[in-house]
Amino acid sequence: MAILDKFPTVSGQSLVIPKKELDYAFDLDDETYLHLFTVAKKIARASDLALQTARTCLVVEGFEVPHTHIKLYPMPKDNHDLGSLLSGGKMADDETLAAIAEKIKSTLAF
Repeated sequence: MAILDKFPTVSGQSLVIPKKELDYAFDLDDETYLHLFTVAKKIARASDLALQTARTCLVVEGFEVPHTHIKLYPMPKDNHDLGSLLSGGKMADDETLAAIAEKIKSTLAF
């Protein structure tokens, strides 16, 4: 289902929520996962047209409530700074990033 967020950070912010109640997006079965993103894409495209956005940003959540959902942030043309709306991170050094990348690569099984 898709609904407008009752507590939006930006005007037109919406939520795309699967019927299956799982708190971790990567525990969703493939069919539900793909459907969730397909619906999010349709809502984002419609938001872009209806609200004349620069683009719509997407964040997958499940921490505030233990139910995976996608938040869509239709960003106005005069504000492209989603980072100011979300918590900002600190810059990581290249060595740390390389070490983490190697850890992730070593566990990939394709």
